[in-house]
Amino acid sequence: MRNIEDLFKKSLKDHELPYDKKAWSELSKKLDTRNPGASNGVKWILGAAVIAVLVTTYLFVSSNEASKERQAELTQIEDAPADEINNEDLIKAPLQSDLKSTDQKADKEFDEEICCGDEAIVEQNTIFEERNVISEASTELPQPVYREVAIEPRAKDETKSPLYFAKVKDYCLNSEFSYSNANDKSIYLLSPSENLEEISAKESLDIKLEEKGKYQIGTLNQDQEFKEFVTFMVHQSSVIQLTAKDYLDFENGLPELNVQAFSDHPLDWTLNGEKIAQKSNSENFYLFDKGSYIIKASTTDINGCQIADQVNFYVEKNYNLLAVNAFTPNSMDQRNTSFMPYALTKRDAAFKMIIIDPSNGAVIFETMNADQPWTGINKNTGELVEDKKSYVWKVVLQNPEKGESPEYMGTVIRL
Repeated sequence: MRNIEDLFKKSLKDHELPYDKKAWSELSKKLDTRNPGASNGVKWILGAAVIAVLVTTYLFVSSNEASKERQAELTQIEDAPADEINNEDLIKAPLQSDLKSTDQKADKEFDEEICCGDEAIVEQNTIFEERNVISEASTELPQPVYREVAIEPRAKDETKSPLYFAKVKDYCLNSEFSYSNANDKSIYLLSPSENLEEISAKESLDIKLEEKGKYQIGTLNQDQEFKEFVTFMVHQSSVIQLTAKDYLDFENGLPELNVQAFSDHPLDWTLNGEKIAQKSNSENFYLFDKGSYIIKASTTDINGCQIADQVNFYVEKNYNLLAVNAFTPNSMDQRNTSFMPYALTKRDAAFKMIIIDPSNGAVIFETMNADQPWTGINKNTGELVEDKKSYVWKVVLQNPEKGESPEYMGTVIRL
């Protein structure tokens, strides 16, 4: 009973009913007209009604306030930023509302206590404690479960720096090709016919480009598909064709070989590796010495390809001014009555020729004119030299041709 009285006192402490003087006056007149014996009963009934109204009002107000507090708590949690809401807030919100609801149920059970006695109070407290424990237990959030997850290593291609590919210029057919792989994985060369050549890591590939067309350098993906990074072209070279006679031409008194070239580009000529200044498509080469000769013509075509062709020629004996080795001063054939190297009669060259008697080394003839040959007369005696005897001749050229010796020597017999 003490608890009930305290509850009523607490509930009615600050509660005030509006006062209507006119209503109370009319009620007082009506009470005065009734049986005096019944006035006490009416007072008790009115008192009980007032108490019931107050209790009902308190419960209704408490319920509304609890509902408003619950709504405010939920609104505060929803409006709060995601990073400010923690588990403690999530747990706290339902506990407060559950306690409010529990208090309302407790008040109702306390009303029933009036008619049920001390035994009901013990049972009611037990029920309240059990419900409170269940409410608190139901608001506990499940503890998070932590699992170890294996982190898969990233693919090698993602962890390593990008592949490096050196640029490649265009090549010509049948050129030697070399490419170095500076990467830590293999790369590949794809030919125009789709033949794949592997270039291992830190290795080089050396091949001869025997196929014209587009070449590609790249890698293979996981599906073994080729991906290009560098491309270059292999071009078909143009052609130079050289033609030459199979003998020397002495028409001008020189051992001349004419070579023709068929090309649309200016040519570079070499004779046994030595460069010749001329760049025409037709060149004359003087082959003075016995032996083999290689005459080569080369050029660069429109694709940047070096093209060349060559001819080989063999000279059977040394050039010696086309001099004969005998003459007959008394011959009926004027071509045999004197001695003069034939080449000197054809060449426009300054020279000096002398005839020497080998028996004593005396110079018995000398001339600087191709029109004044030796007729066999010894200039020291004015007589014909002894017949069937060999005499030494020597010619010195003042302006020899390139590659030509300035001195020539030989022997001639007077018949």
